[in-house]
Amino acid sequence: MPWIASTLDTESPNVVLAANAANVEDTPIVAPHSRGLLPKDSSEQYEITFWDSIKDSNYPSDYEAYLKAYPNGRFATLAHARIERLRAAAASASAPANPPSSTPAAHVGKPPPVATSNAPAAPRASASTPAPAPTPAPAAAAAAAATVVQKPAAHAPAAGESRDCPTCPIMIPLPAGSFAMGSATDDPSEKPVHRVTIAAPFAIGKYEVTVEQWNACVAANACQKLTPENNPNASAPARDLSWDDAQSYVKWLSKLTKQTYRLPTEAEWEYADRSGTTTSYWWGDEMRTGKANCKDCGEPWHKEGPEAAGSFAPNPVGLYDMNGSVWEWVGDCWHNTYQGAPADGHVWDNPGCDMRVIRGGSWREAHNYMLSATRFKYSAGVRQSQDGFRVVKELK
Repeated sequence: MPWIASTLDTESPNVVLAANAANVEDTPIVAPHSRGLLPKDSSEQYEITFWDSIKDSNYPSDYEAYLKAYPNGRFATLAHARIERLRAAAASASAPANPPSSTPAAHVGKPPPVATSNAPAAPRASASTPAPAPTPAPAAAAAAAATVVQKPAAHAPAAGESRDCPTCPIMIPLPAGSFAMGSATDDPSEKPVHRVTIAAPFAIGKYEVTVEQWNACVAANACQKLTPENNPNASAPARDLSWDDAQSYVKWLSKLTKQTYRLPTEAEWEYADRSGTTTSYWWGDEMRTGKANCKDCGEPWHKEGPEAAGSFAPNPVGLYDMNGSVWEWVGDCWHNTYQGAPADGHVWDNPGCDMRVIRGGSWREAHNYMLSATRFKYSAGVRQSQDGFRVVKELK
């Protein structure tokens, strides 16, 4: 029975990977001791964090995203093997068990069941399930899947919130102001703590951009279609999106509304998340249930995907899901520290920059991935099932 072993550099604790070659997808990975993100300037550490976030996924697209970012990575063989097994399982499960005429109409377009936090993920299909009727067109299938999920109760409007069209994001205005950005933890990417002054007011999305809102851009032929297996709920945040995808959306939204929409700058994002607070999270220094969507943040939680937008408590200015749910792209290029960061909150960019900043954590990780100061990086062109975004509108 072959085994694989590897170690990090001498400055980090050992990482031992032991894998049964016949069952590689169950390989445990022990990350180096840290707060969770390992956002130091080490491609090896970033790769381990990337892999650790997808290693339990049932979606081939997650492993494809890893291979795009790390085609010769330490887990490339495992990723290829997992893709092959998932596709083989899907092909086997799709074989008809009964004549198509025996299929109950209720099964057409119905999404797979979602596992709870106390049970293993349900299989995406089963050979014992009645065979499906002729498959509808992809757009119709996605729409049918989305309609079976109930939306959460409507929230009371926040002061001054607005919407530029029926399918546009709801926007909440924020005043100009200043705050201390970063943290004094042992993570160098969050240092130095520095004073940032946001000189002009702006509006930011009350929620992350949802599947329904993204699909309006798709219908206008301005955005690419979402991966249906990662986006079955119309009211959940759209995900499996790259930074480049987000740019397509804000460009379309600006043209549609005749307003200036864009991604928030990294400073604007943290300013909005903190909303005047200085603690680790906007609600305090310790995790509290009912505040965020992550795997140890309390119910509701489902392994297969984030909850519907707005399922948890809003922060002090009425923004939902700033912590947890999906990672959110911001406009800035990645820099290893805040040394030299703009003090006015403008986007910090470099010509030809490929590595962009994501903020906020996701439903798939633990609470220590989503502190208000936590930051991470991804390649602008990589789609990953935990990545989404919210928008900012410039106020005249």
